[in-house]
Amino acid sequence: MNESKKWKSRLLSSSLPLEYEVAKILTDRDFSVSFDYSYYRKDGDQKKEFSTDLKGLHFFPLDTEDRIDASLTLVAECKYREEGKKWIFLPDINKREFSDFTLGYTIKSLAEFSTAKTKKDLIYSFEEGFEFALKGVEINLTSGEVFDKDIRHGIAQLKFALPYLIKNIIEDNTYCHLVDAHPGYLISVLVTNADLYILNEGFSIERVKECEDFEELARLVPYLVCHTEIGPDFTDHHKGIFRGFSRNSEEIENLQAFEAFQKSQRHKTYQVYSSPLRCCHDLEQSYLSTMKQYYSQHFICNFKHFPEFIDTILKTLSEATKPDQKKTRIKKK
Repeated sequence: MNESKKWKSRLLSSSLPLEYEVAKILTDRDFSVSFDYSYYRKDGDQKKEFSTDLKGLHFFPLDTEDRIDASLTLVAECKYREEGKKWIFLPDINKREFSDFTLGYTIKSLAEFSTAKTKKDLIYSFEEGFEFALKGVEINLTSGEVFDKDIRHGIAQLKFALPYLIKNIIEDNTYCHLVDAHPGYLISVLVTNADLYILNEGFSIERVKECEDFEELARLVPYLVCHTEIGPDFTDHHKGIFRGFSRNSEEIENLQAFEAFQKSQRHKTYQVYSSPLRCCHDLEQSYLSTMKQYYSQHFICNFKHFPEFIDTILKTLSEATKPDQKKTRIKKK
């Protein structure tokens, strides 16, 4: 490469131009965007500051100035890859009854910390349309290199940021005026310009040896959901953030109001409901089932398809939180 052109390649590889374009897509859709969302994480024996590339905040609806029906917080990592690099993922090979994939775990809903009815089935239907992947690697078709470092790093950055954002959303609703509390949603997404592939059924060592072309092994997808395990390092990280979180929760007026409302919406047959008091307790205890609910599934999206991905999420959540027209409107602060 000509020496005078190297700066272009290096600037692109920094992912700064990709971050800018992703941010523009979000701001064009009325997100408020900030860069380098920072948080603390243990590195060895010390706490160090880490960050994710972007954080965006969107309020529903946008056709009126006198209310907020819901909000969506988005945290994103951006990975620009040179031409010839592909991301390939293992599909979920488990039988349905043994699959770790759970509908409603990729869009993280904290709607129980409000007195608003939501249509969770619309979120489940949206997530059902995604390919579910268990693991991914990057293949450089030019050099022949194969590794998973950048994919694993991107997902880890997102996962370790999420507890802080969940805590913020809950506390915002817990300590505001009750009429201002609204359903909060949260998503994590890894955005890349690399093409995304899911391995075909029947993939095997022999298929790899026999194939003439990479695309004989996998099919191209615009986006997917990737599963990640909850390890001891993340568990310790989570416990530190939520230490003492449920202390005196039964004395907090808003939490009592949320609990009473959610109880009134309990399932008519099974008498179950989403309890905000129990959620606070479970987050503090860092139960594995609770951490799987919020931190085990993440979106991965090809940049070309990011606009349609965001548009579909916004449409889904807008419909899921659209209030009863007879309900009193909640005024903005």
